[in-house]
Amino acid sequence: MKTLLTRLAGMTLVALLTLAAAGTLDFPPRAQARDGSKLEGTWLNDVKIVTCTPVPVVIASFQSMTTYLRGGISIEGGSPATPPPAVSRSTGHGIWERTGDHSLRSFFRIHAFDSLGRLVRITEVTTYPDFISGDNSDTPGVLEPYYLHGKGTNRITNINPNDGTVINVTEGCNEATSRPMLFEH
Repeated sequence: MKTLLTRLAGMTLVALLTLAAAGTLDFPPRAQARDGSKLEGTWLNDVKIVTCTPVPVVIASFQSMTTYLRGGISIEGGSPATPPPAVSRSTGHGIWERTGDHSLRSFFRIHAFDSLGRLVRITEVTTYPDFISGDNSDTPGVLEPYYLHGKGTNRITNINPNDGTVINVTEGCNEATSRPMLFEH
């Protein structure tokens, strides 16, 4: 009986120490606006595909959504359908990291498939948004407490579905402004 009580007391001590240590762990990367608002959550994006130099000219614009998860993982979706020969596309899966107190780097990748389910295109997007505290003056109809704004690059690799070889690679630029999806109070 005494041995059992000693083991239980020891196991309880180990469990309490483990819980105490876990409570002090930090799971980087973290990014936040100057007011302390956090990046993690779902964001509504206004995206512009633009020429890279010398002055950006808008080629296309659309909306999408990105969810930033704690620990540097992201999910992208809700953007327009992919052009032929693709008939479907995957959700974008990616990573993000803090590059400064109020800035980050984000990367995600999308796969597009033909009607037989063969890979025909890989789209890779990198952005460098700043986390800005306050309302975005470019969206007068929406009151947001903070937003993201930044520029980035796109790389589209078209693939021959029959043998997997690269047909061509197109590189370009993007600009995006994002607002957090929040509950209204």
